[in-house]
Amino acid sequence: MRIFGREKSRGTKKASGSSKGPETRKRILAHSLRVAASHGLAGLTIGRLARDLGMSKSGLFAHFRSKRQLEMATINEARMVFNSQVLGPATIGHEGIEHLWILCDSWLAHIERRVFPGGYFFTGAFFECAERSGMIEEEINAMAREWWKSLKNAVLEAQDRNEIDPASDARRVSFDLNEILMAAYWAFLVEKDGEVFREARIAVLTKLKGLATSRISPSAFQSEKAWKEYLKGKHVQEKEKPLSALRRLVEKEAQSSAISQSVQPSKKSKSVLDNIKRLTKS
Repeated sequence: MRIFGREKSRGTKKASGSSKGPETRKRILAHSLRVAASHGLAGLTIGRLARDLGMSKSGLFAHFRSKRQLEMATINEARMVFNSQVLGPATIGHEGIEHLWILCDSWLAHIERRVFPGGYFFTGAFFECAERSGMIEEEINAMAREWWKSLKNAVLEAQDRNEIDPASDARRVSFDLNEILMAAYWAFLVEKDGEVFREARIAVLTKLKGLATSRISPSAFQSEKAWKEYLKGKHVQEKEKPLSALRRLVEKEAQSSAISQSVQPSKKSKSVLDNIKRLTKS
């Protein structure tokens, strides 16, 4: 009984340690993300993270065999967080100019919520790595390219849907919108005033108003509230379109059926015609 108890205890401890591995790694990455966002990748060291998290260096080293692996894992984590907070919400069920708006809005929102506690990944890291070569630098540049491509593709999509003037330069439009977002971020870092995000959203709507085609009423861009009301009404109309089409189809079928019935002779009239034919033959 004593031996069984001891073996059970060892097995439980091993299983527990095994199950905690992914959780520990997740905790390390969450903290490394905070450190890197505030102090850059240079601020990431095995010793610092072990000290901050109350772990041994060897314990932390078991999850990341080198500083380079730690940096790569941190960058990948930052990329996944950004995709889930910014790119993801913009691509689910949204198209055209609405897609473009939500991209900009979600970008500002992730700064407002302090998803990253510092500006390293999308300001410092990019300028630090843009002209360097290497695995780390390439990952940082890939993040920037992915954002830029998403922004430009959203502009092109809005042009294809005739919501933004097709004659406008999509690259230039993307540049101007990105400039508004970055300017808001820098202003926030300097002034520490959340009002800059409201002003940035107004600036985005003003830019879109100048580009929009006649398909969208200028009144929709008067304020953020007016824009959201326009999008809400647009969604309602899009939901009603299939129902309206189905209703028209049912009405058309009903009319066709009524006409068909009116053209076909009744049983009584058919028997009269048959009698006339027999008399004629006789």
